[in-house]
Amino acid sequence: SWGSRVGKALLGVLVGIAMVIGSFVAIFWNESHSLNTAKSLQQAQKVTISITASPIDPANNLRVVYVTGLANTDEILEDKTFGVSEKALRLNREVEMYQWQENVETTTEKNLGGSEDTIKTYSYDKVWSKKPIDSTKFKEKADHQNPTMIPVKSKIVYANKVTLGDFLLPKAMLQKISGERYVDLGKADLGALNTKYKKTVTQSGDGLYFGNDENNPSIGDMRVTVTSIFPETVSVVAQQINNTFQAYRAPAGEEVSLIEMGQLSSDQLYQNAAEANKQMTWIIRFLTLFFMFFGLALILNPLSVLADVVPFIGNIVGFGT
Repeated sequence: SWGSRVGKALLGVLVGIAMVIGSFVAIFWNESHSLNTAKSLQQAQKVTISITASPIDPANNLRVVYVTGLANTDEILEDKTFGVSEKALRLNREVEMYQWQENVETTTEKNLGGSEDTIKTYSYDKVWSKKPIDSTKFKEKADHQNPTMIPVKSKIVYANKVTLGDFLLPKAMLQKISGERYVDLGKADLGALNTKYKKTVTQSGDGLYFGNDENNPSIGDMRVTVTSIFPETVSVVAQQINNTFQAYRAPAGEEVSLIEMGQLSSDQLYQNAAEANKQMTWIIRFLTLFFMFFGLALILNPLSVLADVVPFIGNIVGFGT
């Protein structure tokens, strides 16, 4: 009804005010954080010294150091379910399931007197998803049922001891390393997998397919791939702390800890970090712009609703606001 719409619009004003205030807070935080990050990178770069990966010089303890070398491990990481056994820094099993996804399209029709009819149209697509989609909440759940869980879980395994010369790389740095490569799943026991998961399992590209026909997938079919970070040259900028590294907190207040695959100079590492900081700053700027716009729209919305007693006039006011 028109009365309930006016009430909701007035409540929306409070939400809009909160969003506008929150946008201002986010803008100031973003600009401050971006500036402090840029300053911190500059400050760290000025005091960075270049060292060798071995031997470790205790005199450099707590200094900001740049070092490059082979990130290596003696550990064998395993995924016994799929017969994977690799000398690796990180092992990542990724699982996707074919599932129903509900899409809701909402349209509104205004009536003379200010009331409004809301029409929801439901459609359903089949998609590959890494997370289970709860079909019990679907509008038309009888014909669109998903499995309640994904029987094969995604997981990441890290080597406990990764060395860079005589240094140990902390897990926080291992999480930042990119450059994963697919692991061959040719050693997987397909017969045992067929029995365990009650599905036909076949090799497909770089992974395994759980289902009868990968060209015509059915709900509940799965795709599994395993990727790995193998021992490779890395470049690091961080604060030396005994035989390992930690993030350096610059005078400007932000932490600096950089690692990339390959043999890069310290200047290149800092340049890449500065570019990443700029990109994130612009992403947050656009997000705060969106929230500011939406908040202002909510604040002005009661004008449009009040004018909707005559839908034509309401449309004009809504366009104006």
